[in-house]
Amino acid sequence: MLAATHAGFATVLYLGGAAVFEYPTDPVSWGLAVFFSFMPDIDIPTSKVGRPLFFISVPLEKRFGHRTITHSIIGVAILAALASPLYFFFPLCFWSVIGGYWSHIQIDMANIRGVDLFWPSPIRVVMPGKMKYRLEVGSKAEMIVLCALLVFCVGLYPMSSLGLRGGLHQLLKDFDIAYDEFVEVQGLNWYSLELKAIDNLTMEHIECNCPVLGAWQSGLIVEHNGKARSVGKSQAQHNLYPVDAVLIEGEPMRVISQRVDMKGRSLRWLVDNLKANHGYYLLGELYVDADKVVNVSQIEAYHPVIWGGDKVKLHYAKAEDLRDYLNLTAIRGEVVVQFWLRPEDRTVELSFSGKRKASTPSVLERMF
Repeated sequence: MLAATHAGFATVLYLGGAAVFEYPTDPVSWGLAVFFSFMPDIDIPTSKVGRPLFFISVPLEKRFGHRTITHSIIGVAILAALASPLYFFFPLCFWSVIGGYWSHIQIDMANIRGVDLFWPSPIRVVMPGKMKYRLEVGSKAEMIVLCALLVFCVGLYPMSSLGLRGGLHQLLKDFDIAYDEFVEVQGLNWYSLELKAIDNLTMEHIECNCPVLGAWQSGLIVEHNGKARSVGKSQAQHNLYPVDAVLIEGEPMRVISQRVDMKGRSLRWLVDNLKANHGYYLLGELYVDADKVVNVSQIEAYHPVIWGGDKVKLHYAKAEDLRDYLNLTAIRGEVVVQFWLRPEDRTVELSFSGKRKASTPSVLERMF
């Protein structure tokens, strides 16, 4: 095959592998795949790699001939042994070398002569089996194959950065794919959801690019108009029903968490005494006096503060979400204060002002 055909086929395998296996592409590993796609022809002194390495190619041609040892499993094994140090330091480069080399052998199987894949066995491997479907070097048929490879390269290039699943996600805009992707990578980067949805309470159609806060009940929590809303397929558990949804990756995220023991403390104490130079979310569960009455008019499926009987659950709550619950005092439980930082954000400074005030929940007062 021509050098251009080998380069095109190696590129298709490299980009196709990135789309399927979702490894990151870079110019170095890509260049190695293309370069080593020429290497099996080192047994020809007139080839692109044979001319500068004539002191290797001439003896190889005289001793073994063309498409024998360099086009065999033995040749692949020798190259793997020589390139093995790359595996421990740059594994992607190692597999690019092996993959590029193998791509040459694989497409040479479509040539009329085929290759001695199991050299020194005289058995030749050809693909396809019928002679009329094989390619002659430099023929019109090879030119058609080369053009097809170039088209595949253009099509696979954007897919290589998105991945096969990411490409399907962009095409289908399926919420389930967005949910699965976020669950795998949450906490590593900032993410937003390009969303078209229907409000399950008001039937309002909503379009937004909403920051994603977390996962909940097989759905996602997003921030819409400064308010946390749940997105998912269950109308009983989620605020918004997704029509189209695409998860968009943002810049890297640093998460800093601080646990606060809330035994004998009220949520008002937490809000009044928590001092920080950065916005935060509150997560946790508090057990409170079951006889305490809270005036709550919340009827939505999801709310950052969920109160039921003797338990209050905080799930990505902000200070303003605690307005109706400030006087609840915890019998036991803790709250996690979570800060989400961007790369340019300065270090979080967190402190509690004032001293802890003695406070006894009413359910305990009866015991004294």
